Amino acid sequence: MEGRPKKSTVKYFKAAFYGALILILIMYLLKTVGAAGNPGFVNIYHAVFGTHIVLADHILAALLFAISGGIWGIIFRLIPNPTTLKGMAFGIFPSLWLWVVVSPVVNGVFFNGLALKGIIMPLIFNCGIWGSFVGWYVSRK
Repeated sequence: MEGRPKKSTVKYFKAAFYGALILILIMYLLKTVGAAGNPGFVNIYHAVFGTHIVLADHILAALLFAISGGIWGIIFRLIPNPTTLKGMAFGIFPSLWLWVVVSPVVNGVFFNGLALKGIIMPLIFNCGIWGSFVGWYVSRK
């Protein structure tokens, strides 16, 4: 692949970190308008680390969520010739991670108990919003 510049790992991390920040904003917007409760990452944080100072918990949970998004971005670097569509397709992997690893740890059930909201929301967030943003961001010149 001589002559073709390789996209940096930092660019992939930043894309996915920024994508996670977008999700954080959307989740807090949904909470603010009463369409949802605490963002899922806060509930996961509380399940793993317990509840401490509420504001600090939210900040730490959001930071860990954004960093984990960045790590998924580094993994996305393995996908050749990234595009928005490939980013959306890649979003299935963090969704699967949520359904198969995180959900059983937090509430003891796989695939969020097959609840419609527990299946659809990760797909919307990870594939539709986060994945499309990451694919778009890293495919830019």
